[in-house]
Formats: sequence, structure tokens, C-alpha cells
Amino acid sequence: MDIKRRKKYTAEYKRDVIRMLEEKQMPIKELARDMGIGVELLYVWRRKYGKTIQDNPEKQLGSSEVKKLLKRLREVEEERDILKKAMAIFTQHTKPDIGS
Repeated sequence: MDIKRRKKYTAEYKRDVIRMLEEKQMPIKELARDMGIGVELLYVWRRKYGKTIQDNPEKQLGSSEVKKLLKRLREVEEERDILKKAMAIFTQHTKPDIGS
């Protein structure tokens, strides 16, 4: 008697397979055959992992990471504005001194 063992897939692997399914726009049957996964299992994974990453990017990164990135963006924009003003000051044409 031949006993089949269930394969265990990580959540990351499942997300990658569903992302591949969504990006390549390929039929589920074709992907299931290529990956050696049951069609029904892909439907379950798609319900669980599909579209949620695209619908809410904060879930993908984490809200604290998003806050850090937004803070850094504001800092970089402020630095850019300061540099623009400095360039305007340094590139102004000054009148030559007649007395020298």
C-alpha cells in the first residue's frame, strides 16, 4: 500500500503562486498543471491570498513601515526645496563692482 504524504506550502509560496496567476493572466488549470498543484487548491489560495495585497498596500509593508517611508519622503522633499532655493541664490547674476 502506497501512502501519499501531504505537501505543506508556506504562505509566501502561496502568495507568489497567486501573484503569478494574477500577473500572467493565465488559466488556473494551466498554472495548476505547471506547478503540480491541484486546481481546487489554487481556488482556495486565490480566495485567501488574491487581490488583498493589491487592495491594501499597508498590509504588505506594515503600517509602521509606511509611516517611516512617508516621514523620509517629507524630509527628502524639504531637502530638495532647500537645494532649489540655494541654486537660485548662487546662480543669480550680480552686477560687477565699478569702484574696484
